[in-house]
Amino acid sequence: MPVKSYKEVLFGDVIRQEYDFSCGSAAVASLLTYHYGHPVNEETIFQVMFEQGDQGKIRKSGFSLLDMRNYLETKGFKADGFKVPLSKMQELGVPGITLVNFDGYMHFVVIKGMNNHSVILGDPSRGTIQMKYADFERYYSGIVLLIRNHVDIARNSYISDDNYSLYAPAPVDSGVSRNSLGVFSITLPESGEY
Repeated sequence: MPVKSYKEVLFGDVIRQEYDFSCGSAAVASLLTYHYGHPVNEETIFQVMFEQGDQGKIRKSGFSLLDMRNYLETKGFKADGFKVPLSKMQELGVPGITLVNFDGYMHFVVIKGMNNHSVILGDPSRGTIQMKYADFERYYSGIVLLIRNHVDIARNSYISDDNYSLYAPAPVDSGVSRNSLGVFSITLPESGEY
């Protein structure tokens, strides 16, 4: 089995954004490549969306959901933005692109899957991350770009309870706590005290 760096693992199923304001094009590339079986790179999407969009607005604020929707439509994907409560996203069981507000920083991410406890995100700047459901609710805008056709493909790639263990965090809490290690080292016999 080949060894991978931590960064390679984080971006194993997420396209990394190349520019500060290209999270939208990277999110679309991730969605199509890893959830719809339609491999495409960020640069291609970036160029098309920039050429077809309002370049002044894009330079100032980055891509919009409308830019993404228009790109998807040109590739045969029927897409629209919807106002969807997070609980309903879980019921739908399909991935989508949402705008989050990470402490004042507006950013597009892919909702790759979720269960009652946490959400798996494809973040173009940080890779695949798992966030507690309650924490993600604070950042979630409630607006999601969803592809309305090819639903069977999307459902097969959605991370649900059936395949969630692949994304489970390391069991760091099951190890020995730092406090007990401190007590252990204090109570060790000194040299020659056997």
